Amino acid sequence: MQNKVSQSETVTIKRSEVNPADYNPRKLSDEARKKLKANIKANGLIGGLVYNAETGNLVSGHQRLSIADEINKYNPETKDNDYDIKLEKISVDIKKEKELNIWFNSSSVQGEYDYKKLAQIFPDIDASLAGLDDVDLSMIEIEMPTIEDFSIPTFEPQQEKAEKAMLEKSITQELSNTVHHPGTSVSEMERVEAKQMSDEEKKAHVKAIKEKVKEGAIFEGEPYFTVSFDNYDAKVMFLEFIGLNPEDKFIKGEELQEKIDETYAN
Repeated sequence: MQNKVSQSETVTIKRSEVNPADYNPRKLSDEARKKLKANIKANGLIGGLVYNAETGNLVSGHQRLSIADEINKYNPETKDNDYDIKLEKISVDIKKEKELNIWFNSSSVQGEYDYKKLAQIFPDIDASLAGLDDVDLSMIEIEMPTIEDFSIPTFEPQQEKAEKAMLEKSITQELSNTVHHPGTSVSEMERVEAKQMSDEEKKAHVKAIKEKVKEGAIFEGEPYFTVSFDNYDAKVMFLEFIGLNPEDKFIKGEELQEKIDETYAN
């Protein structure tokens, strides 16, 4: 049976024949670039870099190409150390090229992690090489079937990491006790709430208790914060207003910023 979906052509050309698009809006933090470089050194360039034969511009893969340049010591000005590069070739006009460039970079079309599944395979992977950040690791920890059996790495200093891990484990255990053993030391109000919790609410409650305990502590450089509403309806109204799924419990800040920008642009 013939494939009804058109496909790009894979070609190998000289690096000097490719022009990184000067309008490309994608950027990486220094930390993200280090992780990407480590992955490329370990695994190579996996996945297609997209090239438009009509303009000679790179459509997708700018960060990976720049790291390949760095590793090969390629000089874009003099073309010294030119090298072969495998690309997915398309032929489109400049308007379509720019639309595709943004589409490839858009977090809204890349999906999101199923953290329950990710937690199941987590012990088998290297978190750094997989590109997971501290927020991902926190969500994975919540989904772990038995937290005591796993050690969750972070990118924090080891002493601070160890102290926080011990604190969070004790809090999680205390919440578990409130659900199954009414005589624990947590307040009566929390006991009553815990008994009525669904699995998702229980996880949210664990996080809330952690935040209470950590209140007043200062951790520099954390890439996340919590937004709460007075009630569920208010949350639904806000998320629907900016075009997000009302059932979402976790979104990337970049996606939220993108949606807010789109909403106010319209």
